[in-house]
Amino acid sequence: MTTFYRFNYLHIFFVIAVLPIALAADDSLSTYSVEAERLVDNGRDLFYASVEDAAKLDSAFLIFEELQAGYPDYSGRATTYIGALTALKGRHAFWVYSKYRLVKEGLKIMDQGIQQAPDDIEALFIYGSTCHFMPFLFGKNEEAQIAFKQIMRLLPGQWQAYNRELVVNVIDFLLEHTKLTEEEQLTLQKLKLKVVQE
Repeated sequence: MTTFYRFNYLHIFFVIAVLPIALAADDSLSTYSVEAERLVDNGRDLFYASVEDAAKLDSAFLIFEELQAGYPDYSGRATTYIGALTALKGRHAFWVYSKYRLVKEGLKIMDQGIQQAPDDIEALFIYGSTCHFMPFLFGKNEEAQIAFKQIMRLLPGQWQAYNRELVVNVIDFLLEHTKLTEEEQLTLQKLKLKVVQE
């Protein structure tokens, strides 16, 4: 009987004292994710804006540097964006040598980002699409196609973890710019329909 009561007191203690700690940990994790996703959303908008407007580059760099430093789970994605932004800086540079040097540096940084997060769909997309539009002399078209094929393998099981608008854009891009079989095209079209409807 004493053992029974002791067990119940311990059980009650666990519920009263330990469970709130566990719930608080879950809350902090969700706050962590929400804040990280907010930074990604802002950084993504600035990244796309900086394609045409070089004045947006510095703000985009700051956001992804903050993400890289403060959110280890997002470090690979942030590094990939920083590499792509560095390449964009080269695109906007005036001198040919500066253009070439910055693009090469950006590609190297993007490679590091993909090594850190080889299964991150957004990182793979930024890497692949940036490489896809690189001039031929950089020789990155094959790497772009490899990244696109990896995205296609990952998308069916992971798309819900990403921004829905981003997923639709990724699918549209793949349909337009990737060498696909008819079966792969159909698979992507069905997935797009599912993403839009859910």
